[in-house]
Amino acid sequence: MKILDKYIAKQILSAIFSVLGILIIVVGLLDLVDEIKKVNNEYPISLAFLYVILNIPQNIYEVLPIATLMGSLIGLSKLSSTSELNAAKSSGLSFSKIILITLKTGVIIVILTFLIGEFLAPKGQQLANNVKNLTESTRLSMKNTDGIWIKSQNSFIHIAKVFPNKIVQEVSLYRFNEKQQLMESIYSEEGHYVEGEWIMKNITSTSFKNKEVEITNSELSAFEEFIDLDLFDIMIIKPNQMTLMQLRTYIEYLKNNSMESKNYELAFWSKFSIPLSCLIMFLLTTPFVHSSIRSASFGQRIFLGILTGVSLFLFNQTVNKLSIIIDIPPFLGSFLPVFILLLISFYIINKFYGSKVLLKLFLR
Repeated sequence: MKILDKYIAKQILSAIFSVLGILIIVVGLLDLVDEIKKVNNEYPISLAFLYVILNIPQNIYEVLPIATLMGSLIGLSKLSSTSELNAAKSSGLSFSKIILITLKTGVIIVILTFLIGEFLAPKGQQLANNVKNLTESTRLSMKNTDGIWIKSQNSFIHIAKVFPNKIVQEVSLYRFNEKQQLMESIYSEEGHYVEGEWIMKNITSTSFKNKEVEITNSELSAFEEFIDLDLFDIMIIKPNQMTLMQLRTYIEYLKNNSMESKNYELAFWSKFSIPLSCLIMFLLTTPFVHSSIRSASFGQRIFLGILTGVSLFLFNQTVNKLSIIIDIPPFLGSFLPVFILLLISFYIINKFYGSKVLLKLFLR
């Protein structure tokens, strides 16, 4: 039976990766068309291609649940159309066993999705943003892995950490005169943008005017012109570009400072719910091995798979957005679509195969 298990799993995985390849090509072409519109002297088409390529891991992460549903549907439908599943069931392979085989296959997809979402996708998007940063302004340097350097007139600014919501940490500012002589250095532990000015905290200022060194400390100070907001928007790290560790650190920071963190909590829990949703997709394809549905043509099943996949994608996005609007806890908002899909899967299995199959599934 192990040979049969591997054969079924191979057919399903083959279909999933085939669908995934098609979806990635389509999404990549759409991204490329959008980037070509932005091509100019500073942003050549070669960088546009590079930007799209670096975004591929994120695209894979986003479409993998849909590819899983469509691919497993196509794979099982193909086995059903060629009567291979009938032959397998005649040899003693029960329907609950078929479900277990598909779920074991799903574990591979879950692990792959998690690894891509945690390691490849964030890194790829950050590198893609670096490509944009190098073309948006020559004043911004992203090459230093220890922080970001910004040149503003006769001043140089180094920022160790940049967070969304216009928050910076460990900021050093160096002001020079027209002769390129250092006149003042300012260090601030933290700063944030509020109502048209930068509020800096725990500041140490060192002045070198008149060949004398003067050091002053202050807990709070306001700067009307500190960092160009256009450049700051470039530097923002979006939630889907963060790893679990980065999200956790930033969520703790927001909570400790009594700031809104729901968007980032939702992104954090989505790192787990999205891979898990891939597993649920295998349960949703189970009706397509039922005798009353096998009569449908292969093309009809593919069309139904595409329609179902797009519908589930829109459903998941809608629930996630609504969870923020109607103030649902991020954990619940992230896993609610998965829970609803699980209930639908159990309902489908119960309708076509009865509760005994579900009982056998849980007892195995």
